[in-house]
Amino acid sequence: MQNPFTHAFGAQPNKYISSLLEESIVENFSYNQPSERCYILTGVRGSGKTVMMSSISKKLSEDDKWVVCNLVLNDDIVSQFAARLAEQPQCASCFIKQTNISISIAGMSAGIEYNKDKIFDIYTLLGKMLETLSAKGKKVLITIDDIYVCDGMIAFAQMFQHLITDHRDLPVYLIMTGLFQNYRELTDVKNEKLKGCTFLTRTLDKEVPPLDDSQMAVSYFNTFDIDEKEGIRLAKMTKGYAFAYQVLGYWYFEKNVNKSELVKDVEVEYRSELIKYSYNKLWSELSEKDKQIVIALVELGADTKKVKRADVIEYINDGGDNITSSVFNKYRERLLGKGIISTSDNREGMIWLPLPQFGEFVRLYNMD
Repeated sequence: MQNPFTHAFGAQPNKYISSLLEESIVENFSYNQPSERCYILTGVRGSGKTVMMSSISKKLSEDDKWVVCNLVLNDDIVSQFAARLAEQPQCASCFIKQTNISISIAGMSAGIEYNKDKIFDIYTLLGKMLETLSAKGKKVLITIDDIYVCDGMIAFAQMFQHLITDHRDLPVYLIMTGLFQNYRELTDVKNEKLKGCTFLTRTLDKEVPPLDDSQMAVSYFNTFDIDEKEGIRLAKMTKGYAFAYQVLGYWYFEKNVNKSELVKDVEVEYRSELIKYSYNKLWSELSEKDKQIVIALVELGADTKKVKRADVIEYINDGGDNITSSVFNKYRERLLGKGIISTSDNREGMIWLPLPQFGEFVRLYNMD
């Protein structure tokens, strides 16, 4: 029987749980005067950023009022966007020479005839095409996956800022996804390269929330024909991590529905996939001091309970490697930004490891 879950990273699964965040973005974009035009979805690898963005773009593309442009971040992304708009029938009919339309920043120097006007600037052409689509009652959604600081991103940001500040109120909207650290680099006001991209610092960033336990439990309950208690147990094993929900569902389906003799232990297969596709990469990106703190957290059992910040510092110092409170706070912020830890806002500063099986991964593969 076909498995309804997937262990392909970032793929749109058959079993998908939407969130209130997704619904609120779709609802906001449906208004004539939305409160937000741009969103950046952030989170750790496997948190469901790409899948949520894909789900939103799919919903909107099914509405005739929307033109969805899924762009690939590269140095030619501005021309890529212009080409996508030029493909729209409403825009294509406005080009004087409609065959073999080639749009590029360099190629604009020769001029392109659009609506009887000779245009020599790609930004002007973009504004004209968006104005054409607006007159036809169309809105344009741009999506970009996995953003980071590069020449293409800077060029796109400057272009988009030009469009959203245009007096014609052009109907252009944007959703991007990015890892915490990459997003922070893009909003660093001290970065000289990012001058003229101030809209990035005002873009509403939304961390993709953990999946709801009750929704996951119902999904497992209906899919596997198990009792509610078992569905809840499986849901809690994922800790709301979207990739874990898919991976656990995949191997449970293979073992208990398809009766695969190759699957001896679902939990072992589950942990192995998390390590292979997510945790090895996360661990490789940590500094030695980051790793030392994570190991201390694992030793203190932070994967099963919340531990006090002061206890972690004391544990590290007792091991002979002195660390001051201020230095610890710096690394704590780094680990928080990478999605490795979660923290509370109370005076005791509780810390824990939110990713399922991450503590076991550290114990089994990264500790003597």
